Amino acid sequence: MKNALTIVLGCIAALGPAWSQGEAVTGSPLPAWAPGMLDIHQIATGRGNAALFILPDGTTLLVDAGAAADGIAETDPHPDASRAPGAWIARYIQRHLPPGVTGLDYALVTHFHPDHMGQLRSSSPPDASGAYRLTGITEVGDALAIHTLLDRAWPDYSYLVPANDEMIANYRKFLEARRKNGMQVARFKPGSSGQLVLRHNASGYPSFEIRNIIGNGEMWTGSGQQTRQLFPPLDSLVAADRPNENMCSLGFRLSYGQFRYFTGGDLPGTPDPGFPAWHNVESAIAPIIGHVDVHVVNQHGSMGEESEAFLGDLRSSVLIVPSWAPSHPAPDVLKRILNSRLSPSERLVFATDLRDAARIVIGQRATQLAAAPGHIVVRVDPGGDRYRVFVLDNRDERDLVLAVKGPFRSGENSEGPHNK
Repeated sequence: MKNALTIVLGCIAALGPAWSQGEAVTGSPLPAWAPGMLDIHQIATGRGNAALFILPDGTTLLVDAGAAADGIAETDPHPDASRAPGAWIARYIQRHLPPGVTGLDYALVTHFHPDHMGQLRSSSPPDASGAYRLTGITEVGDALAIHTLLDRAWPDYSYLVPANDEMIANYRKFLEARRKNGMQVARFKPGSSGQLVLRHNASGYPSFEIRNIIGNGEMWTGSGQQTRQLFPPLDSLVAADRPNENMCSLGFRLSYGQFRYFTGGDLPGTPDPGFPAWHNVESAIAPIIGHVDVHVVNQHGSMGEESEAFLGDLRSSVLIVPSWAPSHPAPDVLKRILNSRLSPSERLVFATDLRDAARIVIGQRATQLAAAPGHIVVRVDPGGDRYRVFVLDNRDERDLVLAVKGPFRSGENSEGPHNK
């Protein structure tokens, strides 16, 4: 017997070609996702990272649910401050889920920082049972059932996780409570292509894959599911040289037909002067990732990220900066990613936010962004041959289209057919 989602998706598919095009005009709502499409929404709350993926068969994935710096002057909440960031994220997801879908197949926390998982404040309310408090991912998980949650440290949280961090303690209470209600929790497995999979019709989309690239410094070698450790043994390092939380971020590459996409949390690029070269995680993983069409700029475009070598290996046509603070993006990063002498000669750069202080610092380069800030949606056509980029207004919940770029041909800047 077919499940409810399969029936609903079949009905949508029967509506015909108009659904498969994903066309939209400025000032109108974004047309709904339809079977065969791949949608990637970078949600702009002004408080950190959150990305909703709707995969070709309707499988859903949330990457991060940031809720940082609540209430301090240098951040602007979007749409406004009447709700916490986790609540805004949950409401955005609910508006864009496929018809009949009420929860998430997967959620993934790239690393344990407030702008990726939720800052705990004295005003963070308890859940209905009183077991944990609501912020970021715990608030999203309270509003939407999550089938499987992945992070970098389950089950013992012993690898470079602060022992007495109240944010982590609250998160673990959330996991314990939700597991009793059926949520599965697992550690992200670098090298795997079988951990984040299509859950509803995998056989219908054989060219789709999510390959886990890196987590906790363990990185895929590019062969089979083999990995190697980028970081030296911890007991061989002085305290100042030990990997930090950003370096432990999870990163994956998504493939759909000829389309490629990479996201890697806050993975760092150029090390600070005097620090070990292996702190440059970008340079180690870039050749393994290879060419992609779209990638999320590492660490919000903070200083030192997006090295020339990283940009050269990925050769992305579209770059998304998940910015929210006055330091995002840093001038040196924006200068590199807009450099017309690096292939491809023209890159379209989108930012989720651009604070007044950032505009002053980056100056004229602010006008070189592809569109005004907002929610950024990458929509890939069925089969993966073409994609578009939409910017949606984040000042209210109508999600009206502010800009449309594309269509672009997937794989256009590769040096030959994409390799798995």
